[in-house]
Amino acid sequence: MRSAAVLRGTDPGAAMWTWGADPHARFWARRMLFETLVHRVDAERAVGRDADVDPELAADGVDEFLVNLPYAGLFAPGVSELRGDGEVLAFGSTDATGAAGEEWRVRLEPDGFRPVPGAASGPGTADSAAVRAPAADLLLLLYGRRSHREPAFEVSGNTGLLDRWFAHTAF
Repeated sequence: MRSAAVLRGTDPGAAMWTWGADPHARFWARRMLFETLVHRVDAERAVGRDADVDPELAADGVDEFLVNLPYAGLFAPGVSELRGDGEVLAFGSTDATGAAGEEWRVRLEPDGFRPVPGAASGPGTADSAAVRAPAADLLLLLYGRRSHREPAFEVSGNTGLLDRWFAHTAF
């Protein structure tokens, strides 16, 4: 409860040290939201309950994870070793009918990786590998609670690249 009180009493725009992309207090509120959400799902699954995660909240969690992951080498050294030659990984959410929703792309470069701004497609953003699923499943996949080899995920492209991605982003 103390963390929640501190976050409520802090200006979200206040400059603050973070390990991620946003050097403001709002980083910690968003970060703790998704850390808590994933651990709540862990607890529910541990007792045999199906976890219900709001799709919009899950999509924001996918975004938060991918935006901050390039900075996680501080505590997850494998992330710093994830490099490439321009390969693009796409993570696409689907709705209950399977229709496409939000999409995020990450490009692996010789000096590291970063989200592709706007997740726009076009020249130089052809997907080397892609994973599509409901946003809640994508969130759990990125947090290492699911495997892209499960039938819930539609996978295309270079599965070896996906294996490498998940091996280096596990923490």
